[in-house]
Order: sequence, then structure tokens, then C-alpha cells
Amino acid sequence: MSRKISLLALVVLLLACKGESQLFHHGNDPLPPDPAPQPSDLSADQVVAKYVAARGGEEKFKSIKTLKMTGTWEADTTAPVTVYVAPGRYSRRIGQGSQVTMMSVVDGQTAWEINTRNGIVKPTPMSADSAARFRRLADPQGGALVNAKAKGNKVEMVGKQPFKGAQVYKLKVTTPDGTVSYQYIDTKTFLTRRVLNSQYVPQLNKSIGIEVLHEDYRDVGGLKFAFKETANAPEANFSQTFSWDKIEINQPVDEAAFKAPK
Repeated sequence: MSRKISLLALVVLLLACKGESQLFHHGNDPLPPDPAPQPSDLSADQVVAKYVAARGGEEKFKSIKTLKMTGTWEADTTAPVTVYVAPGRYSRRIGQGSQVTMMSVVDGQTAWEINTRNGIVKPTPMSADSAARFRRLADPQGGALVNAKAKGNKVEMVGKQPFKGAQVYKLKVTTPDGTVSYQYIDTKTFLTRRVLNSQYVPQLNKSIGIEVLHEDYRDVGGLKFAFKETANAPEANFSQTFSWDKIEINQPVDEAAFKAPK
């Protein structure tokens, strides 16, 4: 079975939900290895500074209190999706018609999920690993590279390399809990093209590479956001896409989005 998908990954990662990981299965070859990196003409700090400026600037990000993202999730089917993000809070609801089929919610210390496709029909606590990954998404202020040092993220330069007809800077990002991911920043636009990380899949008894491609950047209130995010894990025949129709900044949060249905 082959599937198409998101994250956020917002995401990244948007594949972290336990219910979704249950769908992983043996598939194709892993993601191809990167070519040997070339020396970079810029330091990691310089690339991060240019990235933040290209997206709209740190001060604008600091002004964000909430995000609301609405659009379409595409995998083996399509469904509407709504995401709310506030400091320490993250809610993603994927539904088909009026029936919610997948919910992933972090609200402070509470983290739960529903996935009717996998038999999780009532709110169920996330595993510790999944909860930690979704808590990293509960950041409306730009993600890992914006105000990175204050968030405790270590950013290192790996080097320059080609990627899909362009040149990118490859950065290694280590979060305070030791999670490592790689960000590929376009050398001309200084926007993220790709995020790469790994996830252990019990069904395969190994860690597999997962990439999230960021495309279709648009301006929202003076900040640039990717309106299309596609996650691929070919080793598990897994792919999904989030296409955002609307991204709204500092709109009132629907508190019901964070409450578990009875």
C-alpha cells in the first residue's frame, strides 16, 4: 500500500503521530544519500540570519501569538485539515466530511490523539516520543531556526550541495532533547527547501529517513510561509501532502480544538 502525506510539519514532524506510524510497512529503497558537501562561503549563524530576514524578520515572528492553518490533507484519500498553533499548544484535526478521523493535540503537559483509521476511536495519550515531537511543533514563532539559541537549538554548518536543480546550505540542528534534523536552505532565496530527519519504526525494526519538502511560499502579514508541505518516506512506501488554503496570524484560538471529545 502506498500513501501520500504532510507534518508541519509543520512539521516536522507531521509523521510523528503514533497512529500514523502504525501504517508504515516495508517498501522501497531508502532516501538516497546526499553528495559530499562542499565548503560553505557562509557560517551557520550567517545563513540563519539571512533565513530569518528572508522570512520577514525576528521581530515579526516574536509578534505571533497564534497561527491557524486550514487546507487539504492528501494521502490515499483527501480530507480537510485544520491546525492551531499557540505557545505550548498544537492541534491538528484531519477529517473526512463532517467526521473527524485523525486528531493530534498537545496542550501544555497534555498530549493525546484519535485515529479512527487505526482503531484509536477515543482520546488516547501519545507515547512520550510522539508527545515530545508534537511539542516541538507547538511554536508559532518560526520553528527551529528562528531565535534558535534562546530555544536551546544548536545549529551547525554541514556545507553546500545541489538539491533539485539549485544549491542549498545544509544545516544540522540539534534540539535540547538531542533530536537531530537537517535543514536545506536555498542559497538564493534563503528559504527552506527540505527538512530531513529519521524516525524509528517498530514494524520495520529500524530508523528510516523522512524528508519534508517546503514549496509555494507566500506572504502572510509580512512573513513568508510554505503553503505546500510534502513528506516522503520511500523506505516505508509512505507519502503525504498538506496544501494550505489559508494561514492566519493572531486570530482568536478555538478552545474547543484542544479539548478531547467525549
